[in-house]
Amino acid sequence: MPELTLDLRYLRYAFQVAEAGSFRRAADLLSISQSTVSRRVQMLERQLGVSLFVRSRSGASMTLEGERFLQQASIGARYLRDAATEIRSIKRSTTGIVRLGMLEAFPACPIMGLVGTFRSRNPTIEVKLEENTSEENAYGVKRGSLDVAISLSESVDPDLRVRWLCKPDLFVALSPLHSLAARSHLAWGDICNEVFLVRSDGAGRELTVLLRQMFGEFEGSIQLSVHQVSRDTLLTMVEQGFGITVTSAISRPNIALAPIAKVRPPTAAMISSSYNENPALRLLLKCFDTLSGVRLCNCAI
Repeated sequence: MPELTLDLRYLRYAFQVAEAGSFRRAADLLSISQSTVSRRVQMLERQLGVSLFVRSRSGASMTLEGERFLQQASIGARYLRDAATEIRSIKRSTTGIVRLGMLEAFPACPIMGLVGTFRSRNPTIEVKLEENTSEENAYGVKRGSLDVAISLSESVDPDLRVRWLCKPDLFVALSPLHSLAARSHLAWGDICNEVFLVRSDGAGRELTVLLRQMFGEFEGSIQLSVHQVSRDTLLTMVEQGFGITVTSAISRPNIALAPIAKVRPPTAAMISSSYNENPALRLLLKCFDTLSGVRLCNCAI
């Protein structure tokens, strides 16, 4: 029997099943037969000695062991991909990689302008982006899977270097047919009886925490409606009048944005590890320190 733990194809099939929610949909996405996907995932499960999925007529859901294994395996797979990328980069005379963690709840970020300038000045350095929560970004920086990240956390870890950016410009997003859509700005008194739509994932939890930080004295009055949907679907629900949400600046023709008055959102920060010796990171931080004072005033995240 082959050493399955060294064959990334089996991990890929398991990742695809977890993402698709069924073996049939995973097979369609992989353009192979369902039996092949099922057989190879079963071989991986036998090698591990645990079941990764609960099979049913409606699809496949991860077991607790499967969720934990795939979470850890994704980190190892990422390291292998990055190692292969760096080796290939040597042939292209690429000088390095820097990994940047963005905020999934608020994807538009002022640092993107700085990253663009950095890339134009250092075209042989690859910048890899991924979206997480503030907590996951801090964990990634300390663990070493991220070189630098954006965070809204107000706590300062002594092992992290913190470069403060600015307070985010946040908006209430609502349907253009909403009675408040024409307002130039909105205060808590205007929206206290509205239903706030949030996602059930980490980004939704981060938004929930942010709402309670901004409207802390009214916490008991916040009406949350939690949905297991993507960011795009949540915004579509706003368009259709299911409720409102809070977002950074976005451009969607069927959504009205109104600034939030009289709130104090936490300050966004760029964090990196004091122990990270990646030379590409040092170049990025140097670029940031040179340009941030010019670029980060009145920015939104």
